[in-house]
Amino acid sequence: MRLLCTFAAILLAMISNSEQVTAQQMPAPKSINDLVAWVKSHNKAPFDRDSAQIPKTATTFLKASPLSASAAAKFQNVKVNQDRNPWPKAEVGAAVDPSTGKNYVVMTNDFRENWDLEFYHVSTNGGKAWTDDAMVGGFDPYTGGIPLTFQSDPGVALDSVGHSVLSAITGNQVFDFVNGYENLDTEIEATIGNAGGTYTSLLPTVIDFQPCNGTFTGAFTCAIQLDKPLVTVDNVPGSPNIGTVYVYYTAFCLQPMPCVDGNATIPAFGSSILEAHSPGAGLPFGPPNLVSGQLGQEQFSDIVVDSHGVPHAFFDDFSTGVNINMYMSTFNGSSWVVNPTPIATFVPIGTASPTWVFRITGTIAPGCGIRGDTAYCAFSSNQVGTGPTETGMSVYLAIVNTQTAATKISRVNNDPFNDGKDHFFPWATATDNGVYVGWYDDRNDPFNTLVQYFVGKSKDGGTTFAKQIPVNDVPFNPCVGFPGCSFFGDYTQLVSGPDRVVHAAWSDTRDGASMQVWSQAITW
Repeated sequence: MRLLCTFAAILLAMISNSEQVTAQQMPAPKSINDLVAWVKSHNKAPFDRDSAQIPKTATTFLKASPLSASAAAKFQNVKVNQDRNPWPKAEVGAAVDPSTGKNYVVMTNDFRENWDLEFYHVSTNGGKAWTDDAMVGGFDPYTGGIPLTFQSDPGVALDSVGHSVLSAITGNQVFDFVNGYENLDTEIEATIGNAGGTYTSLLPTVIDFQPCNGTFTGAFTCAIQLDKPLVTVDNVPGSPNIGTVYVYYTAFCLQPMPCVDGNATIPAFGSSILEAHSPGAGLPFGPPNLVSGQLGQEQFSDIVVDSHGVPHAFFDDFSTGVNINMYMSTFNGSSWVVNPTPIATFVPIGTASPTWVFRITGTIAPGCGIRGDTAYCAFSSNQVGTGPTETGMSVYLAIVNTQTAATKISRVNNDPFNDGKDHFFPWATATDNGVYVGWYDDRNDPFNTLVQYFVGKSKDGGTTFAKQIPVNDVPFNPCVGFPGCSFFGDYTQLVSGPDRVVHAAWSDTRDGASMQVWSQAITW
């Protein structure tokens, strides 16, 4: 997931070199030009590949703050990844099978091989025991079929007949100074799993591939770069499209003329949300389609399917220069149609914590669930609409009638407004027993350093969340697991099955030395 900026700023960043942007350093921009100028001056890496490899200059980890005696275990969490090395696992994709709820798949960015790769974990007993496997990587036709160097942005979905679908972006970060060659190719890919996702294919399915390579002094081709794919399967009983697999992502156009990708045209120096779908797991995908319409500075998408089998995409628009608008787009069977009115307008300024330096730009992305025809999209911000601004980031929920686009916004975390606390990386899910949202929260640490993974439950359709409690056994310092506190992922998905069980999985540094993934089944 890229930095929060327009693609004009990203293009400028591709030709420079400097420091990493962190969310709490970001000022509230007065115009789109201010935002572009600020990102240009702070970000000089091609994209966010600073988090694709452990920095070679890092020699020590930050130490966790001591835990109080009151931090007693209440849930007895289960460790998801089964390796025993300290390499961090950050950014959590998850899904539960829609038939029984017993098969539960979690996938993360995993640095156990130094580069960022995707590892997935399967539980067939509701999260009590886990496997440990790697997702296959992509192969680059521009380098003779050599495997691409990294994977990122895990996405997981399961269908109702025993298949899993894993999605990721695969790409290169190759700089050959001897021969003067550079390769930053990007590829969106999916891998099909069987037997409830317990094993996956040896070959990936390529959804989209875009070259970005050439010599330092000669020809260099780089029209489009791709980012942040996620995946959704239509599991709605009676749907005319049941089993359809939707893979969706952001495409950035790097040139002064519009870019064409499949059926989509992306504005010059702009970005769009694209989608490709397959009629079923293992079947061919069609060409990419344009989801975001005429809007031209789009990032961060999520798709849900309503009770009629109609998919709805939610995404963020950065065109206004100050406010961020979240839009809904609906697929009518032949094309995507964007609702003309945003479902939410908000201004993210940054976190209040003085101790974190990892980016939190992904916290503004919609993390959505659906029940019937009502979608629930969680995001974090310092201000929503014309409401008051607070120093920390709160979690908000957009409650959307997908048939009419009527929307209501509610604040999820119930600690005092503007108390200097932060709540980030939220995700929503819904069962017939209530609406649930999960997020990281530092409200219980007076020093704004230790976080807990909270889950809140609403019994009134997402309007209020009277019950919200931390589900991790002990609080932890998110800075411990990655050198320099530079990365803690971009999202953490909360999921639920037909058995009413909600499954939380999160990155956790409770051992004081590493970042691992822990989970908890929630039945309240």
